[in-house]
Amino acid sequence: MAIVRQRKGKERPKGRVNLEIINATTERDLERWDKEDGFNDEDFGPPRLVLPMIDVRVLREHLRLSQEAFSKRFYLPLRTIQEWEQHRREPSEPARVLLYAISQDPIAVQAALGSRRPLVGAGRRRPRATR
Repeated sequence: MAIVRQRKGKERPKGRVNLEIINATTERDLERWDKEDGFNDEDFGPPRLVLPMIDVRVLREHLRLSQEAFSKRFYLPLRTIQEWEQHRREPSEPARVLLYAISQDPIAVQAALGSRRPLVGAGRRRPRATR
């Protein structure tokens, strides 16, 4: 963690972002800047959906499940859940898809996986994505 000192009586500098320029930017400007910078959209390939990172602990607590119960209900290794919750590892893309599906409709995911145990916290507000 960095230590930051401020002089008394001096305001913190505002960010370097000029919102007037950003709001006035047009598609033509973007295309022109791409050409100037040598970017070509075909070089990047097709766009793809990137799901938001789900905070596993928040999701699990929202469903009122212990780590062990969440693990058994959704067929995930307990150790993997612990690693995700302690931010030692991040879920892979397929795992993020599963976690996103659980956050949107846990009952449907549970039914699709064949688990018949009722969810206590289901049907309430959905937990928010972290990123």
